[in-house]
Amino acid sequence: MQSLAEIKVGHACTIKWMLGNPQVMEFMHRYGIREGSTINVLQQGRDSMIIGMNHIRLAIGNEVAERIKV
Repeated sequence: MQSLAEIKVGHACTIKWMLGNPQVMEFMHRYGIREGSTINVLQQGRDSMIIGMNHIRLAIGNEVAERIKV
């Protein structure tokens, strides 16, 4: 298991578990992104990344991505 922050652009992965700020996790749950979801890494920056699932696109900080295990 590795953190989402380590996944390269263009790869798909399944979320195994998520920890962190409850507000951020609730935000992601509202968009249907939770444990068991398969997401794509669309873009990575120095301190953030863009992930996608179906028609949803979210920008998250690396501190959040490091707490999501895939």
